Amino acid sequence: MAGLAATGQPRRAADRFLIRGINQSLVLNLIRAYAPISRPRLAALSGLSQVTIIKIVNALLERQLVLEREGMESTGGRRAALLELHPEGGFAIGLIPQPDSLTAAIVNLTGKLVAARQWSLALAGQQQQALDLMAACVEELLAESLLPRGRVIGLGLGLSGLIDSEGGACLQSHILGWKELLIREPLEQRLGLPVFVDNDVNCLAISEKLFGLARPFNHALVVAIGRGVGLGLILNGDLYRGAFGGAGEFGHTVVAFDGRRCNCGKRGCLETYVSEAGIVQNYLEAVQGASAVPLQLDPAWPQPAPALSEVIARARAGEEAARAAIGRAGLLLGVALANLVNLLNPECILLSSPDTSLGVSDLLLDSLRATFEQHVFAQMGRDLRFLTVKKPGYETWARGAASLVLRHFFAPPAQLRAEPGLPEG
Repeated sequence: MAGLAATGQPRRAADRFLIRGINQSLVLNLIRAYAPISRPRLAALSGLSQVTIIKIVNALLERQLVLEREGMESTGGRRAALLELHPEGGFAIGLIPQPDSLTAAIVNLTGKLVAARQWSLALAGQQQQALDLMAACVEELLAESLLPRGRVIGLGLGLSGLIDSEGGACLQSHILGWKELLIREPLEQRLGLPVFVDNDVNCLAISEKLFGLARPFNHALVVAIGRGVGLGLILNGDLYRGAFGGAGEFGHTVVAFDGRRCNCGKRGCLETYVSEAGIVQNYLEAVQGASAVPLQLDPAWPQPAPALSEVIARARAGEEAARAAIGRAGLLLGVALANLVNLLNPECILLSSPDTSLGVSDLLLDSLRATFEQHVFAQMGRDLRFLTVKKPGYETWARGAASLVLRHFFAPPAQLRAEPGLPEG
């Protein structure tokens, strides 16, 4: 009996701690969603007692996570105090490594950009040196921003490729040339901060769900077109990673049997026709014929392969081959998106392109929409919203990586108790 009592008491204490954390997270999220909000309104929305709400709010005020200000007069003539998030109560850092650069952003608790920086760095194929370089850049950014380090709640890292978010590792990134690279623990040791790692498009999806265009929707697809083609899935109001963390490898769905060779080693992947390099190859084939050597020109062709920006400029000037190259990408992307919608029935598709305006341009969208409407099932696409991220650039994506930290910060302990960086109870 004594043994049962001894083991039961710590469990009850742990359960109380967990419940307190869940209730605190619930109240904090209600303040984030409905601010400015009163204590009585919090009690009504949460189902918690007034006494519990008062205790939780007092703790949040003490930790400077929320602010209190006077509101409208109540029926009794006394002004009711209203609560809102304290923007400077905490800060999150986001990093987006690219083969030749590193982009960083710092955001506050409301997701507002506080500072940003980009470094020209050779990161492709340099996975061990990359950890030291990224840590040094974070230290430099913190020193420049003059933010109190104690207010930094964590670092988020958004990477292309297959990412083990639970283990904090990059399993394989073809774009970066990294493989089986443990990231979380080494960076936490270097920086003394909680570190979170995820696919870069997942980070963008989290940011858009928390603070952006996807906020009103519980089911949304975030599609990114750039050096690759990525997908972030918001299902039932939260990010969906799949059973083993690999959900969203949209660019490696096959659209052409025995088609072009992809960096992943397979043939016919969507990415080989819709990414930046894929569209340039579309153009070369349109000009030279289907036998064009990938991203090269035959000896009879007098110029080097054009950059994507040049293909876009030629298309806007009316060149038929350039318009056909972009139209081909839109056609294949439209079919692939129709298949996704037929499977998942989302409310919204959000398109983004970090490198150029291609992903949100009419050149691509016109072809995409026409093909999509032909292949979407029945009424699936009737109420679907197509939206676009209006701010291209990796700074937006770095904010998404920082939002990965905020997602963990605001999430209930019962959902993420096995992961680092949770607010204390």
